[in-house]
Amino acid sequence: MNYPDPETPARAEADGHPYASEETITGGYDLAGRVCRELERAGFSAYIVGPGQKKQTGVAVEVDDQGQCAGGLYVRWSAPELGLAGLQAVRERQDRAAPELKHYQAVVLLMQTALIGILRLAGFSAVRAEEVDDMAEGDVYVHRAEQADSVRVVSS
Repeated sequence: MNYPDPETPARAEADGHPYASEETITGGYDLAGRVCRELERAGFSAYIVGPGQKKQTGVAVEVDDQGQCAGGLYVRWSAPELGLAGLQAVRERQDRAAPELKHYQAVVLLMQTALIGILRLAGFSAVRAEEVDDMAEGDVYVHRAEQADSVRVVSS
């Protein structure tokens, strides 16, 4: 497994945020592949996020490479056109409560719930990402097997 920038792991470790082992990251990518296949079986367009990859419509699956939950996954539904329409409405009207943005936010939460349900039905340990990272609102977190053994799955 090659990191996009060979100096990044060293800098992260110096800052107190060490990267996971190569074995853990490799396991995360294996898990990501299985999650993508299951989501594709359910009719979603799903892809594993790579370095510098442009945001696409569908479900992005990103391996967590740092910290206590390293090797787990962030699963993120994306509809760039819908999100852009919401942000554009806010910018044009200077109104953070623009109906287009509220619509986008509601759809994100509906998709989060759907993704959790689909992934749990397939046997994955999936939770709202806010339970792992309070900055990941709207995402889904899939725990790797070792994490799942120690995590209580809460119904959404």
